[in-house]
Amino acid sequence: MNLSADVKVPIDSVGVPVRDEITPVAASIEWSEVVAVVRRQMRSFVGAGRDLEDLTQTALERIYRNVDRFEGRAELTTYTYRVCARVAMNHWRWYKRWLRSFERATDTTPEPQSDEPDAAEAVMERERLARLERALDRLSPIKRAVLTLCELEELPASRVAEILGCPEATVRSRLRQARIDLAQILRDDPFFQTANERSR
Repeated sequence: MNLSADVKVPIDSVGVPVRDEITPVAASIEWSEVVAVVRRQMRSFVGAGRDLEDLTQTALERIYRNVDRFEGRAELTTYTYRVCARVAMNHWRWYKRWLRSFERATDTTPEPQSDEPDAAEAVMERERLARLERALDRLSPIKRAVLTLCELEELPASRVAEILGCPEATVRSRLRQARIDLAQILRDDPFFQTANERSR
């Protein structure tokens, strides 16, 4: 991960935070692994867009500053998921506020010109992913977080509840509603319709 020159967390050449005072908790952590884990977790929340690196850095800064609060009662990845989820939800809330004032910028990257089936399918897949991303943007931050953790990360509801700090029943309820909301958003999109639905 390429970190900017003005990062607030001191990072050495292999991506490991440098601390003036090494506490037992900090010393026990393989920071190079944490960097990789946090980046993967954040990518599952926000995708591989231009915000990924900044949000990953924000999450790493929070983990670094507060790592001594980690008591080891849960897995470290549960703690990092919790931080990533909070950073992502704050980002989504900001983004929704921004959308109220400005239209979403469109991707002006030219599509590859080719008559080959594989290239055409690749274009279709990119468009499908872009539409899914826009659909996810319309979910509330907490529903999107639950959907990401349960569906994309395939975590059990009990662990998602631990990450988000809510009852397991609440996770299941929000997941069910998130699926319903997403299905309704995608219902009339031809990129997500079956052949029978498109022929109606």
